[in-house]
Amino acid sequence: MKVVIIGAGPAGLLLAHRLLARSPDCEVFLYEQRSDLRLQRSDERAFVISLTERGQQILKAVDGLWAAVKQEGLAIRKTGFYNKKLGQWQAFQRSSDPEQFSLLINRNNLCRALIDELEKRAYPNVHLVFNTSCLEVNLRTHQIKLATKDDRPFEQSYDLLVGADGVHSVVKTAMLRQPGFDFRQSYFDSVWKVVHISQPPDFSSDTSYFFRHSIPPTHPGAGPTQLTGAAIPELNNQLCLLMFWKQAPHLTQGNPPGIQTVSDLQRSVFEQWLPGIQLDDTAAQTFLDQRPSSILETRCNRYHDEAGQAVLVGDAAHAMSSSLAQGCQAAFADVVALDECLQESNNDIKVALAHYSARQVKEGHAIADLNTLLNPQAKWLSLLFGGAMALQGKLSQRFPNWFSPTPATLVAKTTLPYATIFDRFKPWMALIQWSNKKSLAKRELT
Repeated sequence: MKVVIIGAGPAGLLLAHRLLARSPDCEVFLYEQRSDLRLQRSDERAFVISLTERGQQILKAVDGLWAAVKQEGLAIRKTGFYNKKLGQWQAFQRSSDPEQFSLLINRNNLCRALIDELEKRAYPNVHLVFNTSCLEVNLRTHQIKLATKDDRPFEQSYDLLVGADGVHSVVKTAMLRQPGFDFRQSYFDSVWKVVHISQPPDFSSDTSYFFRHSIPPTHPGAGPTQLTGAAIPELNNQLCLLMFWKQAPHLTQGNPPGIQTVSDLQRSVFEQWLPGIQLDDTAAQTFLDQRPSSILETRCNRYHDEAGQAVLVGDAAHAMSSSLAQGCQAAFADVVALDECLQESNNDIKVALAHYSARQVKEGHAIADLNTLLNPQAKWLSLLFGGAMALQGKLSQRFPNWFSPTPATLVAKTTLPYATIFDRFKPWMALIQWSNKKSLAKRELT
């Protein structure tokens, strides 16, 4: 079986590992439009991925893979918040189980670890090709057209084509032309930026520090802007600073309201947002000059094309917000499901792909809904839901046989399917969905 994977990100690389570990005679071609990450300088826009129980168990299923990935990240066991009354950061243990933690790893480091392991295993039938873009997909002939960095075009045939090429997937674009394929996308009215700095001595490497700040309106009639973010530890005593705020997603420039100069940003970070963190002039200017990244949600009614023997995984199938930090883990779950469906069907591609869509579409929709609906827009419902979940969490700890943990806990600390978690809290989800629609309609009228 000749498998062509477009995109050598975490999902594409993990799929190559699983296919080759199960069927060493399988021929796998991985095409990545970027250059080899191991030869690049540090990427200022690279973000940190959180691998919780779900992602960890998936990596452990391939012998030796978890050990290689783990050494490229940091085990996070605490969450930090700033206490204004005490004038200091406070850290809270995430779990009483010392073996339960989140592994925070720079996305590029995760890819490097997966690439290194792929090469160490010296599979004879794997071809990892960088600086090569997929230009066109012909689902009828099972051929794709590619081009190298110097614009030399060539064609590649396949038995199975996997689109692991992100939210703007070329494979998905080809599937859009097929009858019966339904695709929707929507942008959130929020954007984000990231910057990497040296870790201050008072900040711990086993703690992620979170903040939420309300920025006063900049003109009459406007409401306050909520700025949220985190300071996330990285290797080599570095911190990854992530900041989110409301802004029209189509704007290519922008910073949090009231931030125009380097000194504005430095003062706000040190005095209000992340007390104790000082941005030097270079880091602050890097942040200001950076193009803000938008947040996009996509939904497909199926993740495969039977006649074209093509399939989507990860963001190509279901891009989502980062609210629950499940993007990478949902992509990994796609990879596991696809490999298992191929194995169960004895590599009958058409049968496997139909089973894969039936299994994963509901999972993709469920985690996207959980991402959105666990954050009620209406203040009254946010308070009600927050209080109810706080009580639910306490009751589940005291009476685990009678009360379920909260949905956020189930997502982060178990491997329970996303659809099962959603169904367990369906009444709450329906109420929040109704309320959020009303809030959106009200904002549109004003």
